[in-house]
Amino acid sequence: MIQLDHIAITVNNLEEAIKFYMNIGYKLQNKFNDEEYKWAELDLGATRLEIFEPAVASREKELSKISHIAYSFTEDEEAFEIANKIGYKVANLDIFYGDLNRKTFFIKDNSGIPIQLIKKKV
Repeated sequence: MIQLDHIAITVNNLEEAIKFYMNIGYKLQNKFNDEEYKWAELDLGATRLEIFEPAVASREKELSKISHIAYSFTEDEEAFEIANKIGYKVANLDIFYGDLNRKTFFIKDNSGIPIQLIKKKV
């Protein structure tokens, strides 16, 4: 079954964004740093929000405010079928495991918005 996993947004100041969303009721789960971003995961019930602050070098790139929309899947075949329906060949997908050690890959919608498919932890 496919379902919404999280929404990711790009912000100018990670710490201020964390405070803002915590004031709404989100709870901070994790914070991470890498060469391109500082980012955090926050939960509000079953809804997860990922907030990204680009590193100084990355700020020169034009970034959308919505970084990507993610959906989780339980069966590989289901996710691959979805990718195939919209024109992606499984052999060409960049499947990786990421920081959270979950199988994941990206496709894009017809407007170019990145859609992440993530294997749900069971």
